[in-house]
Amino acid sequence: MKLTVYEDGRVCPKEAPVPSFLEDEVLFRVKACGICGSDLPRVFSGKAYYYPIVLGHEFSGVVEDAADSSLVGDRYCVFPILPCGKCEFCRREQYANCVHYDYYGSRRDGGMQDLLAVKKKNLVPLPTAVTFEAGAMTEPVAVCLHAVKKAGIRKGDTVLIYGAGTIGMLCGMWARTMGADEILFFDVREERLAQAVSLGFSVYDGQEKADAVLEASGAGAAFSGAVRNVKAFGHIVLVGNAGRDLTLQKEDYAQILRKQLTISGSWNSDFGEKVNDWHEALAAMATGEIHPEKLITHRFPLSQGQKAFELIKEGAYYQKMILTGDEP
Repeated sequence: MKLTVYEDGRVCPKEAPVPSFLEDEVLFRVKACGICGSDLPRVFSGKAYYYPIVLGHEFSGVVEDAADSSLVGDRYCVFPILPCGKCEFCRREQYANCVHYDYYGSRRDGGMQDLLAVKKKNLVPLPTAVTFEAGAMTEPVAVCLHAVKKAGIRKGDTVLIYGAGTIGMLCGMWARTMGADEILFFDVREERLAQAVSLGFSVYDGQEKADAVLEASGAGAAFSGAVRNVKAFGHIVLVGNAGRDLTLQKEDYAQILRKQLTISGSWNSDFGEKVNDWHEALAAMATGEIHPEKLITHRFPLSQGQKAFELIKEGAYYQKMILTGDEP
């Protein structure tokens, strides 16, 4: 079974043959796969690299078959980037900036299917204490850790986050582990703010200045708010993908200069020998420091995955949707 997306926006479950796999791959059975905001333009706006395509870059599961039989049955999540290993960034283990990368669920078919071939080097062991659903969220958890590290958060800081979606909420969880005293959220959707409050965060009232701001919405007005509501010498980290062109206001430019702000972009996560956001993320999830399952609002079996995208198209409220693998 695979969930196939067509250029006209149709999302259709289809039966599929068991895929073959190479010596450096395993046959991987997907147990859980998350729907990411970056999947939506590929479904609704014709922005995929090719069609038909199987999306899904946030997934976990077990090894179904492998040349090394000792791997069969082992639990993993999957690092979705397939770097070239040769460019200057790969040589520095900065794989997110690889010049010639491939990518599960984007540049090749991904995890919204029961079975697929996965490179052994992309398998990340899933601790026993981490469920498959949480494991499927390792990718956004690691992305948010990567972003929050750039914010220079110190114990006692006030952190303001624009956008209370999955990325914003996970950034808030990481900021809490780093000692932030107050974590404030701004969002235009009341349902999201209510969920933020239920997780122990606060709603921003527009009064307090923050030591660090994470912009997780990709909206121009949010970037402007970040500049105006951060303290002098503060940090702003941009982690939200912009849906349209942004305009930098003259006053905001002046504020950046006068406040001597540090503004950083954050993209994907580190997956090297020296720095590995994935290993840190899984360790924190295993101990309960980070609990991504609290953000799951909808679950669908893969065979009914089109219903998830129908809800999204209708504008229904959701936070994280998980597709669960159909048992063999």
